[in-house]
Amino acid sequence: MLGKLCSPLKCLGFLTKEALCPNRHTMETQGGGGPPLFTPNEDLVTALMSLGFTRNAAIKGLFYTGNQNADLAAGWLFENQDKDLDTPLEHELIGTSDSSEDELLEAGDFFKMVFVVNAELGMGVGKVAAQVAHSALALYRLMQENGQLYNEMLLAWEQFGETKIVLRGETTMQLQQLAEKATSMGLPNYIVQDAGHTQVAPGSATVLGIMGKIDAVDQVTGSLKLL
Repeated sequence: MLGKLCSPLKCLGFLTKEALCPNRHTMETQGGGGPPLFTPNEDLVTALMSLGFTRNAAIKGLFYTGNQNADLAAGWLFENQDKDLDTPLEHELIGTSDSSEDELLEAGDFFKMVFVVNAELGMGVGKVAAQVAHSALALYRLMQENGQLYNEMLLAWEQFGETKIVLRGETTMQLQQLAEKATSMGLPNYIVQDAGHTQVAPGSATVLGIMGKIDAVDQVTGSLKLL
């Protein structure tokens, strides 16, 4: 299933294709040959299948993350690769109570971690992958060190697949401006400043990492393109 996901960023679990279209979430009942237990958003199913997931896997990812966002579903799928994702969802739902389904579909707030790569530095693919990894670790440690502020955010993020998105930033100034906006909104963020051993000058701002609720992070980075 994951043979198509071959870039270094994808192998690290960072999503480099994103579908931002939470436009419907439906549970339907029909007469006749038995009611469907879940109706997935077909636009999101298509987006997930373009990443190399099977249709059954895509449907499961959407079911367990609220059927609202491909990022969350893909994050859940990456996190649960040890499960049998290719069997029909209905096989898992047999015997599941209505209340437990509601708990799954209405579970808390959704969060994501976004990485804005400084394109003006002209870093190679391997360098970018390393810098994004540095950013993820640094931002996670920052949040752990300030647990009173961010523990609940981290727990919610971890519960729903640890969604990570990689975006393209144009300049160092843009990264700094985005970081300032994130800070003003109370979103934890971290700019990686490279040691300068390879490819870039010492102190270069290579990647900005931002963490928060999806709608809040989108207010900061929503205009950026995927890397």
